[in-house]
Amino acid sequence: MKVKTGFGLGRTVSKLFQIRDELSLYNFRREMWPLLLIFPLTVIIGDLRYFDLKITAFGLQSYELMLFPLGLGWLFFALIPKRLVITFLRIAAVISAILLPFQIFIQSGMRLAFFMTFQFCNGLCAACAFGFFCFKLNNVERLFGMALIQFYYGFYYTIWRAFPAVQAAGKTWGGAVVMVFYLVVVFNLSMRKLDEFTETEEDGKGSAVPFAIGLNIVYYMIMCMINYIEWEESSVSSMAFGLGSFISIGLVVIIQLRNNRNAMYSWLLFLALSLLGLGALLYDSPATLVSGSFAYGLGDGLGYIIIYYICAAAIKRSKSFKMLKLYCIIFFVQYFIISGAFSVLFKFVQTPNKVLAFAVVLILGSICLILMPLMQKKLFDVDWTDGLHLRDMEEYTNNLSEIEAIDNKDNLNLTSREQEIFTMLLAGKAPKEIAYVLKISYDTVLYHQKKLYRKLEVQSRMELFAKYSPLTDTPAGS
Repeated sequence: MKVKTGFGLGRTVSKLFQIRDELSLYNFRREMWPLLLIFPLTVIIGDLRYFDLKITAFGLQSYELMLFPLGLGWLFFALIPKRLVITFLRIAAVISAILLPFQIFIQSGMRLAFFMTFQFCNGLCAACAFGFFCFKLNNVERLFGMALIQFYYGFYYTIWRAFPAVQAAGKTWGGAVVMVFYLVVVFNLSMRKLDEFTETEEDGKGSAVPFAIGLNIVYYMIMCMINYIEWEESSVSSMAFGLGSFISIGLVVIIQLRNNRNAMYSWLLFLALSLLGLGALLYDSPATLVSGSFAYGLGDGLGYIIIYYICAAAIKRSKSFKMLKLYCIIFFVQYFIISGAFSVLFKFVQTPNKVLAFAVVLILGSICLILMPLMQKKLFDVDWTDGLHLRDMEEYTNNLSEIEAIDNKDNLNLTSREQEIFTMLLAGKAPKEIAYVLKISYDTVLYHQKKLYRKLEVQSRMELFAKYSPLTDTPAGS
């Protein structure tokens, strides 16, 4: 008997990327458009005004002031009964719509009060919308929603900042138009009877939510340090950053949707690109300014999209409204306490210290890499799939039972998805047919088929049929 020795670093690293999220456009539901748009629009609404207000109070700028009422809005959500979420969402949205004109036209000392109240309502709206984002959308729809938000940020850093006419429109009638559309979406939710988030309530114990929240805290701290550099306008090229933001959308689509890799890919790229961008910005030259800003924008976009995707998927899998409330409380801690601590720290360092920012991000990234195997085990060991399962299809029940018996007899250690692929292959189904039936991507089927063949020690369908008799209960496909 051979005794395996060594840590098996290569095997451990490769395992980080084996589990796929099984995203497929088959699962995109057009009728869910109000729920798909509600969270992106809430984020955009909250972002429309604070950039240009230039409000200063208590030694803090508007971009710092907004975080405190926003955090309170998320905290307030944790106190709301589940049945009243839609009601509070509508009330907060209406108040936000009423306050928006005051922010545009009022220039008196009351503008600070309007601004802070608006941001509190927006935080409450965002928390309510995030609840629907978690429990009522599937993975593809959530990915699309986050891509919409990132598209807005790319638009802001490129088109918005480059053209004064676009800025003027966004500050006045453009913001009003978006707000009206937002209200239409919010009140359209009433047609869908979404008073309940989950059909069954669980306590969420043993779920992956705490680990997802840990990643969120790391992401937020990295963003605080990177934004610390960005807030000094001369430190970052807005156009290069915006282009990176746009390209991050395409990169996420390729990684998550086209190649169907799990979110770990995008998370690691976020860490690497953030360090690369900050490293380039350490050097004061036109070339490093552009390249560093582009890498920073690309990393920022990847991180922003994927962290909300991870947290929402983990909360949905927990089937626990309590886990959503825990997330909202941590969000308050991030905005109210962590941001406050960073603001105090930044006051002692009068000008952006790029070396300090790089060192902090390097430490946080290193911690993430060390804990990556644990994160993989807790977050990604189970496929995050929105696809269907054969055990829920009566016509395949007997065939699947036969495969499960073979698996147990031969000690093959097949995953549930591999058992399903095995069942359908022996039933004569082609990979494209399997993808259609299970509502997963074609590439995902090929991925599981390759792993299945390796475990069965076969190279082709003919060898599979030769080794195992084809199933006859289900008619063969063409």
